[in-house]
Amino acid sequence: MGPGPDEPDDSAAENGPDTPAGDTAPTPTDDERWAAIIADLADIDEADGADPAVTYPVAPWVSDPRVVRAAAPETPDELVGGGRDWDGTSQIDAAEAVVDADEHFVPPDPGPVLGGDPMLTMAWFAAGGMPVFLLVVVLAWPHPPAALIQAAAVVFVLGVGALVWRMPHRRDDADDDTGAVV
Repeated sequence: MGPGPDEPDDSAAENGPDTPAGDTAPTPTDDERWAAIIADLADIDEADGADPAVTYPVAPWVSDPRVVRAAAPETPDELVGGGRDWDGTSQIDAAEAVVDADEHFVPPDPGPVLGGDPMLTMAWFAAGGMPVFLLVVVLAWPHPPAALIQAAAVVFVLGVGALVWRMPHRRDDADDDTGAVV
């Protein structure tokens, strides 16, 4: 018995919108569809036992048409993929290894950290360190001794004086430097 006048027709909803109401063919599941896709791809791998080479059309005046062949598998794991696996990655890795071997860089030993002239190093510590030292002393010690502040000031003045004294006094006449060089 069919649906009544007020009842909807559920046969179209059960069979899908493209299926006629009288056809009760089962709709394939996702797993069945996936298996069909994989079976179609397996047909591509077999290719009727033909050579897995691909020839591209070229202009009539070209005498040597290029043929692209699949890479030969190197390991049994690569046999699974079939003719769609190409050997580009291992070729690139081999080329990078050759370049790395040719351009091996060994950095030079670093120079001394504090420079080679102890007088200049002490002058920089005196000129830069004494203002910081005085700031810390004034903030941490409410009433520092006057001798400590005077000694820090003398060390600062001596450090600045040593840096000024060590500056070059004139340019070298043989220097042909005209400025920045690009």
